[in-house]
Order: sequence, then structure tokens, then C-alpha cells
Amino acid sequence: MCGRYQFSTSEYKEFQQIVRDAQRRSHQHNELNFPMAGDIAPTATAPVLIASGSKVVAEFQRWGIPGWRGGLMINARAETVCEKPMFRRSMAAQRCVVPATGYYEWDAGKHKYFFQIPGKPLYLAGIYDNVEGINCFVVLTTKPNTTVQDIHDRMPLILTHEQVRPWLTSDQDALQLLTIVPPALVKTCEDGQLSFSDL
Repeated sequence: MCGRYQFSTSEYKEFQQIVRDAQRRSHQHNELNFPMAGDIAPTATAPVLIASGSKVVAEFQRWGIPGWRGGLMINARAETVCEKPMFRRSMAAQRCVVPATGYYEWDAGKHKYFFQIPGKPLYLAGIYDNVEGINCFVVLTTKPNTTVQDIHDRMPLILTHEQVRPWLTSDQDALQLLTIVPPALVKTCEDGQLSFSDL
């Protein structure tokens, strides 16, 4: 699962460019004042990457797609995203990438952990849909790797920088990327500041 992530432009120039591109394409005044650093939670508006023809562009989208039973869907399973009626069309034609500095997860004891690759941004695979005129995204999740498995049974589907364009622009490549094993991460316990690494 992925229920909160961090976005900061201070560490990566590419993130600054993503925000500027999203702001140029924005028609909402409040998006022009998007904070350059902070935690992103469900229902928040955040920059994502999408395909516009053969180009990769940035735009602001809202995190979460309303579900059929009134709930908010913030994640979708990579293993079944092509089968679920709610997500099948988006997977085929409306894929996105969510840039993040890192993401948070809580274990069964409600201890908070921060996962990241120091010195490198994360690119979370996602899909989006238009709901009442607003593009809304969900983050795809997959089976956890060794860094995450003792904390949670799901984790975001993390792409490398080189996989971003294929995910967005190639249907065939996107299907293959659904089965990748996410890279090793560094996890930090936010409660006790203990660090663990598989790098």
C-alpha cells in the first residue's frame, strides 16, 4: 500500500522542472502556489507525469478516485489492474508516473517508516481517470521486496528513470513493467530514527 509520500524540489532539479511544467499547464490559481516541499496525502493535488502524444509532460492531478461504494481508491494492484472494470480503461490509455522523494508506511504496531533511495528520486507507476472534470490518479502497488516485506505486504510499483517514458508511451512495455521487482530501498523508522538498508 502507499498512503502518503514526500515530494521535494530542493533535492532534484528535475522536480523543479516538473512543477514548473505543471504550473504552465494549470488553469487553477491555487495550483500556481503549489508548495515545493511537503508530504502528499490522499485527496491532495500533486504533479504527475503523463503522455501527450509522444511527449512526456507534467500536470496537476488529485490523488484518489471515488469508488463505487463511496470510498476513495488511492491504490490499485498491479497484478489485477488490467482485469478490474474500474481500472482497465485507465491502464490501457491513461497511465501516469508520480514523482516522489520517498514514501511512508506503517507497520502493525503503527510505527512510521520512510522509504527512499538516497540521492535518487522515486517514480511511482500510476493510472488516472477524469472525474467530474478533474484528473484523479491512483498509485499501483505490487508485492514487497526484501526492504519492505517485514513492514507491509504491499509496496508501490517503482520505476527507474529510464522506465518512465516506456511506461507512459508504450502499451506493450507498460504490460511488461507491471511485473518488475522494485529496487532496494533504505528505510528509516521515523519514531526511533533507526535506519536499515538493503543497498
